[in-house]
Order: sequence, then structure tokens, then C-alpha cells
Amino acid sequence: MTALPGSRLALNPIQWMATDDGWLDPSKAPETPELLSLVKKAGFDGVMAEVPAGWPVQQYAELVADTGLELAPGYAVCRSDGRDGKEAEVVENAARIARQHAELGLDVVGLGLGMGAAEARLAHPAQGTDPAAERLGAITDLVGRIAAAMVAEGVRPALHPHVGTWVETDSEGRAVLEAVPADQLGFLPDTGHLAWAGVDVHALISDYADRVPFVHVKDCRLSVAQEGRAGDWDYKKIVRAGLWAEPGRGELPLVEILSALGNDFGGWLMVEVDKPDIEDPYESAVASVTWMRATFGGGR
Repeated sequence: MTALPGSRLALNPIQWMATDDGWLDPSKAPETPELLSLVKKAGFDGVMAEVPAGWPVQQYAELVADTGLELAPGYAVCRSDGRDGKEAEVVENAARIARQHAELGLDVVGLGLGMGAAEARLAHPAQGTDPAAERLGAITDLVGRIAAAMVAEGVRPALHPHVGTWVETDSEGRAVLEAVPADQLGFLPDTGHLAWAGVDVHALISDYADRVPFVHVKDCRLSVAQEGRAGDWDYKKIVRAGLWAEPGRGELPLVEILSALGNDFGGWLMVEVDKPDIEDPYESAVASVTWMRATFGGGR
């Protein structure tokens, strides 16, 4: 076992929503009370915070607590490239999510860019397709505005580089992190998306370890990623070919990667399986938490 004794294990239960091509269909998931019960039954300590549409925040918080779970940080999506006129709307939405998190007792949240705006990168993923310094600068400025709005609500966002967005590569992630002060913006690494993009994940986490409040833990098959890059496959084709896997079932050296956090890391290790390798979502969750506990300890 590679101990991270202060860490806790959470699940973003997207395997219940995953489509064959790597997208999400929330209508596939059980109703919220049943879904939370399944996450708890599988063996996780916490679940990613996501207040259902139309629910009062307190009602959701009480249901999570009654299920025996803790709330782990959620996720905000910036659906703008900083130049499309949607900036004010995006900032206000981020502030709203921050207020929700503060009401839930959380002080951090993930922050990533939307995938829909970067069609060129969905067509040619994980390669930094169509880089543009001007666009990256506009995005960085917008992330700074979002961060200031969220911090004003008592919640610090953590940047989440993601394949298929305009912050995908090592250099793009570093550029944003270097431009926005650490007290305004943390770093949320995703082991799978960073590795797919060719990042030295251990090195990147090591360089910004003091800004990492939690981690998205994914496993993937780099052999599939490499085949897809060589064949110029699009995002969905690579996913369909078997890119993603539950932790321990893929090809990533997760023990080595996460050792960059240091033994005193006390944040959440949040499992995400974008497309389960195990067909049944519940069994996918069980396999994930079993391997994580056997490998990293933590939690209960």
C-alpha cells in the first residue's frame, strides 16, 4: 500500500450517466436518493457535490448526510473563450455555484472549460490543436475574473485542464496557473486527461502540489491514446476504442503519479470513470473503491 493517510475517497458517479462515446446522459442515472445510496453501498466516503436542478441546497445537503456520505467539491464549467460576449454570464454562473458550495460548507470547487467551444480539439484531441496565444490570454483573463468572483463568495476554484478544451496541454495549464495568484486559483489535476494529453503528470503535480486541494483519479490505456493519435481519430472514436478504465485496470502508474502529492496530502481522491470498462455501473464503482483502498488506504 502507498499510504496517503489523510486522504478521503469520493466518487463522481458519472459511470451511471456515461455514453459509449465519452459524453454524459443524466437521464440514464437513477434518481438522486438511489444514486447516493449506491455510492455509499459501494464503499465511498464522499460524493461530488452537485445540487439537482430545482432542489433547495439544504434539502440536498440533508439527503447526502442522511445517506451517510460527505460532500466533496463539485465542478463549475466556463463555457466561454473569453471573447464571445458570454463572459459576464459565465462569471455570474460561477458565483452562483460558489454560493451553493459555501452553503454546503465547501470552500473549494473545480473549474474547467467547456468542451463544446473547442471543436478542433474534439476532432484532433490531446494534441494542443489550433493553439492561439491571444485566445489563451483571453481565457486566462476570464479565469481570473471567475476566480475573483468565487473567492468573494468564500470558495476558491481549482483549474482543471481537460482534453477537448482550450486548456488541454501542459504549457496551457501552466500559463493559466502562473498568471492567476495561488490564493485565487488552485490546481485540480485529472490523472487521465493529463496523461492522455502527453503531460508528465507526476512532474506537473509536484510543481503545483501546494495548490492541489483534491484530485480526479482516472485510469486510461495510453496504448489506445497513442493509436488514436497516430490514426488522427476524434475524441469519441478514441473513447469507444477503450481509452478509459477503472483505477487499476488501465495503464497509468497511478501510485507513482499520486506520490507527487506527498504523504501529508489531506484532500479528496475523487474517482471518475468517464466510460466504465466494467459494464455494470455499480460494479464499476465497487471495483474502483476496492482498488483505491487497497492501494492508497485513507478514508474510514
